[in-house]
Amino acid sequence: MQELPSVAVCIPTYNQAQYLIHSVASACSQTYPNVEVWVSDNASTDETSELMEQLCQQFPQLRYHRHPENMGMTPNCNWVLSQPNTEFVIRLDSDDNMSPRYVETLVALMQKYPEAGWSHVATWEIDQFGKYLFERRVVRKHEFQDAEEALKASVSGLRTASSIFMFKAKALREVGFYGNGHLKYSEDYDLAVRMSDAGYGNVYSDALLAEYRVWTDTAKVRPKRKGDQLRAYIWIYNQSLMSAFERRGWDTKVIDKFRRKMALIHSAACFSPIFSKPERAELIDLLKELGDSPALRIRFFAFSLGFAPIFEWKHHTELKLKGMVKGWLSKIKTMNQVKAA
Repeated sequence: MQELPSVAVCIPTYNQAQYLIHSVASACSQTYPNVEVWVSDNASTDETSELMEQLCQQFPQLRYHRHPENMGMTPNCNWVLSQPNTEFVIRLDSDDNMSPRYVETLVALMQKYPEAGWSHVATWEIDQFGKYLFERRVVRKHEFQDAEEALKASVSGLRTASSIFMFKAKALREVGFYGNGHLKYSEDYDLAVRMSDAGYGNVYSDALLAEYRVWTDTAKVRPKRKGDQLRAYIWIYNQSLMSAFERRGWDTKVIDKFRRKMALIHSAACFSPIFSKPERAELIDLLKELGDSPALRIRFFAFSLGFAPIFEWKHHTELKLKGMVKGWLSKIKTMNQVKAA
């Protein structure tokens, strides 16, 4: 009998012992037999090391490494993904979980489509207490998306339900993992673009096979990241996407179009009262660099008159409606498949 492909679940962690126990248990409880689990502790100051000592005794497939100093989120993630000598590696954050059939399902898909360099799944969004909020899905016609199609689609952003991915280890090494960490909060997007540029497609399973935790942002931390997010978008459009399109001789006007659209999407959030006047001025400059247009200037004027909350409400409402449509389409698809069977 041919040996099953080897898989490593890689879990970078920092001060999340209360969630890590569930993350590790989900990775060690896969129906797929050839799985090893790696945990890279970024010098946690909580009880992570004591917890991992107990878990290593419970799960023989578990490997644990503690860094003496905090090396940063992206370097820690890259380090743990580079350690296993396996055919496939999975990035699983320490506050997220996998269903028992995650590995089994995605290995089968990766073998079915050998041109795929990475894969992703539909995901349950949960809060910090583990409460199920809603289903996160990607609407697409086919399981497999080839590299050229994925590259063209990426001008509108990253189309995944979460950051829980399975990679072909060879492909991940070829493109340089998640980079050097200068792209804060958009590393997944840039990696997906670079994977497509290198000729790797991706596969998607619409089965709910993971739990992705989203924290309640009572301190308004996420909006404060807006500047880093906009800088990352500018870099991705200027570097990763533009160079990929130019090498293929593709028309880059579509990139300019989506840059302007992306600037409009993020414009209202930059007028939130949490930002000081100098911070807002910096964000306005970044929005102009991302995608200046007459429509953007008109919005700036409207926001200066106090209409930003209306645009922000409209944007969030549209996102919720899109999510509902995705859920309905997925249920209809599932019902049709059951009927056909």
